[in-house]
Amino acid sequence: MAAEKRGETRSYQKSFSEVFSATTKALEDLKIGIVNKNEEEGIINISTGFTIFSAGGEGVIEVKSVPGTNETTVAVGIKPKMKAVLIDWGQASRETGQIFSKIEEYLEVVVAEPAPEKTEPSTSNTCPSCGKPVGTADKFCQNCGAKLK
Repeated sequence: MAAEKRGETRSYQKSFSEVFSATTKALEDLKIGIVNKNEEEGIINISTGFTIFSAGGEGVIEVKSVPGTNETTVAVGIKPKMKAVLIDWGQASRETGQIFSKIEEYLEVVVAEPAPEKTEPSTSNTCPSCGKPVGTADKFCQNCGAKLK
C-alpha cells in the first residue's frame, strides 16, 4: 500500500498570469524540479529530490482562474516517489507549505495567522520525544515522526 497524495488549495486576489509566474519562480527558488509546465492549462508537474530526510516526491500544481473574478486558485498535491513509502512523516505537508510561502512572498501577500483550533482537552499537546506541539488526533509527531498513541 502506497502513501496517499496530500493536497492543499489556496486562493489569491491576483490575475492568473501573476500567480502562474509567481508559482514558477517559487519552484525555481526552492530547487523543486519542473518536469512539465503547461501555462495554457495551468498545470505544472513537479519532482522533489531524494534526501536523507525524504524519499522525494512527485506532484501536480494546478493554477486556475475563477471565472468572473480577479481570483486565482493554486492547488498543490505531492506524493512520495517510492511506492513502498507508507508514511511520509509530514514531508509532503512541509513541501506544500514551503511552496505556498514562496508563492505568497512573490505575490506580496500577507497571510494572517490561522485562529487556533478549539480542541478537546488532552493530557499532552506536545510530543514526548521532541517537545514540539502536536494535535490531539495525531498518531505520529509531524516534526520527528515519533508514535504518539
